[in-house]
Order: sequence, then structure tokens, then C-alpha cells
Amino acid sequence: MNRTLLPKGFALVLGLFVFSVFSAESRLRFINEYELPTSTTFQDIKFGGLSGIVWHPEQDMYYSISDSRNTPAEGQSRFYTLKITTSEKGISKVDIISMTELVDSKGISFKEQEVDGEGIALSPDSKSLLWVSELGSPLRKSGFDGKLLIDFANKIPIYYNTGGDLKTATNGLRSGLSFEGISVTPSGKYIYIAAESALKQDGEISTTTRSSPVRILKYALNQSGDVGDLIGEFIYNVDPVPQVTSHGVSDNGLSEVLAVSDDKLLIIERSGRNASKGFSEFDFSIKTYLADFSQATNIVGTDNISTIENKSIFQPVMKKLLIDFSDYTNAPDCIEGVTFGPLINGKKSLIFVSDNNFQPYQTNKFYMFLDDNDLLK
Repeated sequence: MNRTLLPKGFALVLGLFVFSVFSAESRLRFINEYELPTSTTFQDIKFGGLSGIVWHPEQDMYYSISDSRNTPAEGQSRFYTLKITTSEKGISKVDIISMTELVDSKGISFKEQEVDGEGIALSPDSKSLLWVSELGSPLRKSGFDGKLLIDFANKIPIYYNTGGDLKTATNGLRSGLSFEGISVTPSGKYIYIAAESALKQDGEISTTTRSSPVRILKYALNQSGDVGDLIGEFIYNVDPVPQVTSHGVSDNGLSEVLAVSDDKLLIIERSGRNASKGFSEFDFSIKTYLADFSQATNIVGTDNISTIENKSIFQPVMKKLLIDFSDYTNAPDCIEGVTFGPLINGKKSLIFVSDNNFQPYQTNKFYMFLDDNDLLK
């Protein structure tokens, strides 16, 4: 999540894109919510910043990346190994097993503000971890010891401007609103990565009346987790801001993706707003959609969506609402991660995790849902 207050007055021009949403006839079943207080520490370091999570089935362990940026307040860039005890009654316990620093290929710590881990995925052979960052290289592969194996920065198209100054550039990703989501498909053949908000040349961030045209990229992937060719770019329209505040920023963006199949993703949309004057308290609205890419227009290689031909038949990613967290909790917090967990009575489980942003008014929350109706096949 962008911890910097965003300026007011953004306008979104999306004249040729239809906001495509259709209602789901059934929902996933909410089981329970589990919390680890923000005061939790591990090895004398604050536990938190959980911005992505992935389950390792063979180990029955979860790896959760922190968006710590090697600052004194947040600690080193890292991921946690967690043991999450689940049953048909939900999450009963979350144990912090270990904490592993993310380091460069020589085993040296990243510099301050060089890494901001936002999403994590398991390679198809289960021997390494792929992760996205909002600072520095956007896509990397590391071992379970935290050491960098491969940097895939050269796989990102030049018009994303990942090597430039995102604050001053007139095109590319926005500072603090760049890559947030990552997921490997169940087949192991593909990997998706997703931006939080629109490229500058594509449109503006979400407003109360307009959606934001977010890009989601699809790459070929081999079994060892090496990223191949970019084979797809798609537009996913993030909802307009659902609720505003008189105390400051109100936003909405994509915070995570989870592949259900080669062409379907679960997508988390996270809207945040100041609940009081100053950056001292935040409220969140969280929704999860099932997104279908099978009929979406592939714009791979297109540097600006305004140049798309045949605008009348352009098709963004279709989406249907599966979860509105306001139906289950009064304080969903800043949910930024989701993963499949173990089968419960033959049904898929989903584990969501929130990012406490290292703020005293937020907590580390875990949520469990079951797919009783087999919606995620």
C-alpha cells in the first residue's frame, strides 16, 4: 500500500472502456477471523507488513512477504514462514516459525528503500519463491534462504518505466502504485503480475465516479520458476472509490491476485480512507472478484491504450463479486494477500492476510473462507 497521501483532483478519462461486472449467484463461505496484534514481535523485530502469502502444500507451511523497506522503523526486507492451523471451524492458531531476510545474489542486504515486497508466489517445482516489489526491480526469484537467484527486471516492457523516476515521469507506473499482485497458475505454465493502479498514459487512479484501467501481465513460466516471454497484457477495471472521507485521501486499487486456472484469477480490490484528521487512522473497504481473462482483449506490446484500434469491440477483463468483507466484519483492515490452503472436507480453503503497515491502529489479521459451491474450479 502507498503510505504517502495522494493529492486530490485526479480525473479519470476512460471513454472507451466498459466497466464490466456481473453478480455472483452464490458466495464463498466465511469461516472466521484470527488476529495477531501489531505489538507482536519476532526475534526482537516488529512482526508485520504482510503484503502477500503463499501456501507450500508439501510442507504445509505458508510464506508471507513483508513490505518492510530496510528502514529503522520497519526492519530488513524479509519474508516469514508461518504455520497456520486450520479445520472446519477455521483458523485456530498462527505460529511464526522463522523470519528470512531477502538479500542480493551475493548475500548482501538491500539498501534502504531499495525493496518493497508486495506479493509472493511458489515456483512450480516448489524450490524457490517469486516476488514483486514496488521499489527497485519489480520481479525477482529468490531461494528459501532469501538469496536472490534471478532478477527479471528486463522482462517488464519499457513503457512501464520501472527503471525511471516514477514520481516525475509522465508515463509508466505511479510511485507507490506499481506492482502489487503475483500468482503462478495451478498448471505451472504461467505467472501473472498486476499493477495497483493505471499506467499514467492509460488513465488516472479511481475516483468516486470512474474506474481505473489497471494492467495485468501474463508470462510463460517453466517448472523452475524462470520467467519467459510476455504473452498477454489485459485491462482490468478497478472499481470507483466506494466511500469518501472529509479527512484526507480516499482511494481504491488492486492489492493481490490469485490464479484459479490459466485464465481466471481472484482479484482483491482494497479501498482505504483517512478515518480521522491526519495520517493516524485508516478505514478499509475490501472486495474480492473472480476475473475471467478468456474473452478479454490482449493488448500485449501496446504502450498506450488510447492507441488501440477497433475501440468498439475492446473487451476488458470480466469480473464478478465473490466477497465483500463488509458483510463479515466491521474492520477488514488492509487485506493484501490471499492463498489457497488445505482442503477442508473436500472443499478448497482460502486464507487472506492483512498488512498492518507497521501502524499502531492496524493489526495483522487472517481470514478463512471455504468454497462450498465449487466456484473456484
